[in-house]
Order: sequence, then structure tokens, then C-alpha cells
Amino acid sequence: METLVNEKNKSILESLQSQKNDDINYLYREYYPSIKHMIISNSGTSFDAQDVFQEALLIIIQKARNNDLELTCSIKTYLYSICYNMWLRQLSRKSKEVILNDTIEIFDDTDHDQRLLDEKLYEIYRLNFEMLSPEYQKILNMYLSHYSMNKITEEMGYKNENYSKVRKYLCKEKLKKNIHNDQEYKELRYIYSN
Repeated sequence: METLVNEKNKSILESLQSQKNDDINYLYREYYPSIKHMIISNSGTSFDAQDVFQEALLIIIQKARNNDLELTCSIKTYLYSICYNMWLRQLSRKSKEVILNDTIEIFDDTDHDQRLLDEKLYEIYRLNFEMLSPEYQKILNMYLSHYSMNKITEEMGYKNENYSKVRKYLCKEKLKKNIHNDQEYKELRYIYSN
């Protein structure tokens, strides 16, 4: 078997050196399908496979013509390994480009704008919250901390839970009204609604 491989290699190398197209066509017919399958199976296209295969063939032809090619394996194995390594390098370059593009998109993305908007809205909320009376601030803080109505009634010294619910509602409405009347909030709503 090894003798047959060596004879076939020798025949192909001789025809490549003498610039015969028969063995180039043979290489395409026999080996291109496995190269194409390998590349398509690893995130490539048939165009990628053609480019890689042709480039690998050129390397082999140039080496053969320069008498710089000593094969210790079959031409198929040699060609496959060249294509495999070339495709790995291309994938590596592509992944670096993807990482770079993803990094750029993070800073250029609407997430950044959304984060800035959220920060501005929080600042408006905080300033308007601080303008509420201490009683309203305390009720809202307890409500936002998930205190029960019973606990809020007890802490505030109100007569019953229904009164606490009404006070909580009044606090929320006062805060909403203050925020909606805030000039910076109005400007933001105008900017982001257009």
C-alpha cells in the first residue's frame, strides 16, 4: 500500500513540475469534496473552501516546481493538512474581528444610551424624593422596603391600615406629580419621544 501511495505521489509531483493539468484536475475531483466538507462543517462556506483549496494547491505546485517538496505521507493527507491549517488561521482572524466588533458595539450600542437615561431618571427621582416631607419619605421608604401595611401603620402611628393605604397612595401621587412637573424630566421626555 505504501508503495502505491509513493508511486501516486511521485506521479502527481512529476506532472505538477511539468505543468500538466491532468493531475490538478485529479486533485480537484478526488480531494476537494473532503476539504469542502471540513470547511463547511467548521463555520465556512463553499466559497471559503474553494479559496482555501486553490491556495493550498498553489503552495503544493510552487513547492513541486522548486523541487522543495518531500512527501512523507500521501498527497491527500498533505493537501488536507495545509487546508486545515489555513482554515484554522482564517477562523482565528475572523474570531478576533468578531471580538473587536462586539467590543465596539458595546460602546456604540443603545445600551449605553439607555444606561445614561436610567441614571438621569434616577437622579430626577432622587431629587424629587428628597423634596417630599419627612413623613412622605418615611412611608415610601418603608413601602419600597416591602414593609407590610400593618407594619407601616404601626411605625407611623396611624389608626388603621386603610388610612396607611391612603397615605401611601398620596405619597406616591405627590412624588409622581413632582417628577412630571420637573423641567429636566420634561426635556428628557421630549427628547426621547421624538
